[in-house]
Amino acid sequence: MNADLGRLLSLQAADREIARLRDEIAALPKRISDVEAKLTTARAQVENARGKIKAGESARRKYEADIQAERQKISKYRDQSLEVKTNEQYKALLHEISFAEQTIRSAEDKILETMVEAEDQEKLVRAAEAELKAQTAIIEREKAEVRARTSDDERELAEWTGKRNQLRSDINADTLAHYDRVLRLRGSGVAEVRDGKCSACNVLLRPQELQEVMTQEAVMTCNSCGRILVVTEPPARPAPKPEAQPAAEASA
Repeated sequence: MNADLGRLLSLQAADREIARLRDEIAALPKRISDVEAKLTTARAQVENARGKIKAGESARRKYEADIQAERQKISKYRDQSLEVKTNEQYKALLHEISFAEQTIRSAEDKILETMVEAEDQEKLVRAAEAELKAQTAIIEREKAEVRARTSDDERELAEWTGKRNQLRSDINADTLAHYDRVLRLRGSGVAEVRDGKCSACNVLLRPQELQEVMTQEAVMTCNSCGRILVVTEPPARPAPKPEAQPAAEASA
């Protein structure tokens, strides 16, 4: 067997493994980005719930201040009602007192609403914080796994690159150049012969070509796709011929 053929088959395996490792290493940062996006979402949920609680507290303080202001008005109107001279003035003050009391009741209703909303938001905060804690643990574990996978891939890539370089240095320069051209064009530079065909493009080899390829003594290429042809399967053994029957049995 031509020594370059075995090396080319090994070189193609190395090139494929190197390509796989490079793709995986390139994809790993995206995985980290994706898991960090999950963490960002969980944090945003917590901050959103906390923000609503703060907004509710601010609104409640405003309503409480409004109530205090209306109560002061009521006190002032009642004091004024003791000094009015006419019925109309007295009725006007009663109307202002009634309006202030209605404003107080409305503000108190709003305060109750904010308190109920605050309780709901507190529950959401606790749930979101628990989810954030769980997500943080999961994500940190995933990130550690990604970093470990990256380290392993980089180590394997260095090993495969060393093997590839050694193989390339041992292959005939013209043969290697042809392999590289076809690899760039078709994604692979070597194809196995199976059932008398190029396994890559599925084109049937002519009998003489097939006979020459099967010897594996020279580097031969597929006339259709240009890939270098190798034989990895042992040639099929011809079926045994039936034994001739004795003359006596034949005439019987």
